[in-house]
Amino acid sequence: MTPSEDLAKPRVVMLPYRSVDSYILVDARIDGSPVKLMLDTGSNETILNASSFCKTELSVTRPANRGAGIVGNALHLRVDLELAHQIMFSQPVAVMNLEELSKSFRIPFDGLLGEDILNQFRSVRIDYKKHVLELEQ
Repeated sequence: MTPSEDLAKPRVVMLPYRSVDSYILVDARIDGSPVKLMLDTGSNETILNASSFCKTELSVTRPANRGAGIVGNALHLRVDLELAHQIMFSQPVAVMNLEELSKSFRIPFDGLLGEDILNQFRSVRIDYKKHVLELEQ
């Protein structure tokens, strides 16, 4: 392979995951602390669970007759997010109370990995056989 061919080849970050009841959970780090994030391609933004990150009381509700989603108070801040040893510095995230959502899914998690992070990659592929997300840069 010539050096120019190597430069043209897209880089793929391999992010292992585990599935629980068809939900995809990935290990990540937020500001150096380990977290479990649920992949949520329907979420516009990455949302961290307030109980994992702050002492502030934040409420959240599921809207009646508005389809899927959650509504509530959120703090917006920037964090360093690490996925598969790749650090994404100063990423904007929302912090909300996700305890009821976690209880309703019966899966403990520290947040939702949303479209705002995923769209920073050229493509996101799920390899169900290898249990890995392929994040192409």
